[in-house]
Amino acid sequence: MSDRLTNYLRTHRKKTGLSQRDLGRILGYQDEVPVSRHERLHRLPSLRTALGYEIVFQVPISEIFAGLRDAIEQDIEERLSELERGLQERSGRGRHAAATARKLEWISERRTSGTLENSSA
Repeated sequence: MSDRLTNYLRTHRKKTGLSQRDLGRILGYQDEVPVSRHERLHRLPSLRTALGYEIVFQVPISEIFAGLRDAIEQDIEERLSELERGLQERSGRGRHAAATARKLEWISERRTSGTLENSSA
């Protein structure tokens, strides 16, 4: 994983010349407090607000919150590997064999497609 910042809100805001108060008002807040909390990661923005940041800066959420996205991706990949190991242990057995095979196929296709690696590059 790279050493990207958890988020680049402050960077994008500074590039635009907007103050935290300006940005807060654009996003529908009364003041700068929510923006400050988001920049410092004291609070995660709601999905609505995160999409608002994306719209304001015209940058995908995954780039604005690059380091956070990396951490989430790592967690998901680890849990997917755990799921895959569990599915492989019971593969071909029982009445759910077809569903298990379908899940294993999806995990395999997902890995070989490289969709996630390409989207975060």
